[in-house]
Amino acid sequence: MEVEEMINKVREQQGRAFNIKRLTTSCVANVIMSMLFGRRFDHSDPDFKQLISDSDGRISSYLMPVEMFPALRFLPYFKKLIAETVRSTKRSNGFVKDNIAACIEVCNSDLIQ
Repeated sequence: MEVEEMINKVREQQGRAFNIKRLTTSCVANVIMSMLFGRRFDHSDPDFKQLISDSDGRISSYLMPVEMFPALRFLPYFKKLIAETVRSTKRSNGFVKDNIAACIEVCNSDLIQ
């Protein structure tokens, strides 16, 4: 399903240059979400887009120096970076918790019927 979605999105570009990384990340994330939650998310879903953005931000954040030199966490640049990482982690955790709750609700309603 995601391969078809990806092919359609590439065809929509009609040969124009575009950032394939964003599309690939979104499609791969949708495969994972489908396995975890039993459904795919629309590529334009703002919560889904935020989850992908948060994940990219955490992967590309430069917290390695803080791990090597913990005293750096007191410098304003690293304080800000750590605070943003904490916020994005909380958003991601909230996204996962909300979707787990929705899955449980669907499962419980299926059992009642």
